[in-house]
Amino acid sequence: MALTFDGIISSARTVLRGETAGSAKLVASILMLLIILLGIWTVNAWNVQEHTNLNSQQGRFHTLLLLADEYKSLNPSSSSQPQGNVDVAAVFAQVSENMSLGSRVNRITPDGNNQSVEINRLYAEELADLQKQLASRGVRFIAAEIRALPAGKDRLFTISAIIGPFNS
Repeated sequence: MALTFDGIISSARTVLRGETAGSAKLVASILMLLIILLGIWTVNAWNVQEHTNLNSQQGRFHTLLLLADEYKSLNPSSSSQPQGNVDVAAVFAQVSENMSLGSRVNRITPDGNNQSVEINRLYAEELADLQKQLASRGVRFIAAEIRALPAGKDRLFTISAIIGPFNS
């Protein structure tokens, strides 16, 4: 007995119509199998999505840890800070000379132990370097107002700040 395509189709029709013995159980079994396969496929898709989300969150967490470490390195610990009185005006003068801020320093006025300063047209890297150099000499930003101004594809910052010694 040779199987032909027409024979297979006609056999499938008789099973689906329920004309052969046990065909209802066979159709129900096939439907149940399809439902189970659909469920497995759906759960697998959820698993893949959750795995992707987990990898993304792990990457973000790793980046956050790197940023936190970088932030910690910007602020020296209290044990590495210079002890005693720091001449804030002299430290700021040294740092501004080292960084060649020159005419961009708009204002320096004493404010008790602290100094009030205003610096114009700083690039982001210069602002970060200013903070690092001041911190390494025992001076910190107590309060600051930073304004960003567009300069082509970069931004320039104007900062008005009160700087003072770490131990104040």
